[in-house]
Amino acid sequence: MKKIILWSLTFLVILTLSSCSKNKNSKYDSVISDLKSELAVKGDSKLTFDNYEWSYKVVHNVTNADISKGDMIEVYPKKERDSKRLFNINIDSQMGDSYAQSKIIVLQKIVSKIAKKLPNDNSEITLCFKSQQKSKRIVSVARSLKSMDAFPIND
Repeated sequence: MKKIILWSLTFLVILTLSSCSKNKNSKYDSVISDLKSELAVKGDSKLTFDNYEWSYKVVHNVTNADISKGDMIEVYPKKERDSKRLFNINIDSQMGDSYAQSKIIVLQKIVSKIAKKLPNDNSEITLCFKSQQKSKRIVSVARSLKSMDAFPIND
């Protein structure tokens, strides 16, 4: 009998924690949906990202220069190949390549536009790629909060 009660309580706790986690992320569902729509391949092939598949992840309790224990929506290429391509575009952009700069600006504008729909200023969207180093940390290409762009958009 004790085992049945213990298993029932364990199941109830897991179910409760699972539903809390889903509810915490649900406030970002429409923002993520808008990001998916905006990042979908468009007709102008000069500025699209060649059918990249993007991953969307909500990270909680983030503290950085702009937010304190807030939420961050990370957007990054699913495939390692696309991450490397975005890495190269970012490097070329920093080296003054105007074509690469225009691609980065498009991403920054998309993130900036969608960030205005965030529920508050203690959450952000960061579009990034995974570093090729062993640490696998992320490197942001575009970052915005509801009321400001963490990276100024220079067009």
